[in-house]
Amino acid sequence: MAAKLAQHPLMIAAMLIAAATGVMGYAAIPTSEPQLAYNLDTQITADAIVADDGIDQVLYKEAAASTAKIDKQLECLAKVVMHEAANQPREGQLAVAQLIVNRVGQDRFGETVCEVVNQPGQFFRTAGYNPRRDGERWANAVEVSRQAMAGDGDAVVPGAVFYHAAYARPNAFFRTRTKLASVGDHIFYR
Repeated sequence: MAAKLAQHPLMIAAMLIAAATGVMGYAAIPTSEPQLAYNLDTQITADAIVADDGIDQVLYKEAAASTAKIDKQLECLAKVVMHEAANQPREGQLAVAQLIVNRVGQDRFGETVCEVVNQPGQFFRTAGYNPRRDGERWANAVEVSRQAMAGDGDAVVPGAVFYHAAYARPNAFFRTRTKLASVGDHIFYR
């Protein structure tokens, strides 16, 4: 028993303190296994990965599982969010997604998300862009796109239909537009 106590981290710490200060005392040694302050059992599903080191449990969800079944319009929007704003804070990603949704149904842009983002001279041909779908960036792009398409939450830049990178000098087109806000590395206009 004494050998086992001497190997316990708290006992080792107490022995080091005692040796360094010359003070002898008693150390309380836990006699039971640590208890979790929370229980993840109700949150664990088939796509969950649980890491357990004996003290903490961490719950991971497979990003690919939540994004595997998405419709074409959501996919088009998520590709643009990923390509144009994945390096931006969530608010900046949402602003780009909401801007695209703002364009849907306007005669000059298109009737669907895919028509808007694939319009010549606007974004890019999404059919030729195939980002990795097994990472956190893609999962975030899909989540932000879902939120924008559902109209959940407040608009980041209400009424925005144009934007450009903040480092780019605005051309004559943007100088004739109403500047609404700067979010992350983008400037948004009406």
